[in-house]
Amino acid sequence: MKGIDKLRKKLPDYQGKKIRIFAVIAIIVFVTSLMFQLVLDSLPRIFRSIDILQMIAPLTPIFGPLIIISIGFSVVRKFWRVRDKYLSKYGIKSYQKAFKFVAIGIPMLFSVIVHSFFSTDLIIPYRIDDTISRYLGVPISGLILGFPFYFLYIRLVLSVLFVGLGLTVVNRALKFFGIDYMSLVYIFYPEDSTLQNHEIYSILRHPTYHALLLISIGGIVFRFSIYSIIYFLIFLVGINIHIKCVEEKELIQRYGENYIKYKETVPAFFVKIKDLKRYFSTLFKK
Repeated sequence: MKGIDKLRKKLPDYQGKKIRIFAVIAIIVFVTSLMFQLVLDSLPRIFRSIDILQMIAPLTPIFGPLIIISIGFSVVRKFWRVRDKYLSKYGIKSYQKAFKFVAIGIPMLFSVIVHSFFSTDLIIPYRIDDTISRYLGVPISGLILGFPFYFLYIRLVLSVLFVGLGLTVVNRALKFFGIDYMSLVYIFYPEDSTLQNHEIYSILRHPTYHALLLISIGGIVFRFSIYSIIYFLIFLVGINIHIKCVEEKELIQRYGENYIKYKETVPAFFVKIKDLKRYFSTLFKK
């Protein structure tokens, strides 16, 4: 895989199979975060005797993603904030010491996307008296059209297309930029990274976040509920806050007026209609 040697050099104490510890951490964090959201989805139905939970029942499926995405972006932001301190304190091991923030924060964010594919009554089904929660959680097509089967197939096909396109963008990004770039090595060691001037950056400022949003849109289409739309908006707002307050703030400091002009001409996450041909050409060319 492109960039794997550079990444390993920045993790000197985790050579060979030891690097798997980060994969284990990421899996544990992802599963824990996902289960937390699924439990909150059904919490009022798990504890029906608690009046306050019945009062806020329609909101608990929203609290889960809000909490996880807030913590996730806070942890990822920590990766940027500790850079100077860690470089001074740990030297060549600074990235290795900070990498835990990536291994914890990114899986939390991804769990919010995956959560949008699950029904909000997965653990405990809705009852007839769960009126508001049920309306927010069941497919909109079922409420309006009486759940015709052909619409379900259309949703499944569209969901697969969006998820497939998102995964394609992630795969191509790994090939374009390398695993070291995707793992944010350049944040700690900009002198070791190469200038990224790939054509995709003339179409989108943040292709990786674009890919995650495509997968999240797949969740909207798959569930096609009001909750799934809310989850997408939560993720979109979270990314925008992170980009403006962390990533692009640093890019403006580094590149100044040139980056500000770049921002004005190239969209962050969504491809302009006039660039669609070039976008697909870039993704699928050999």
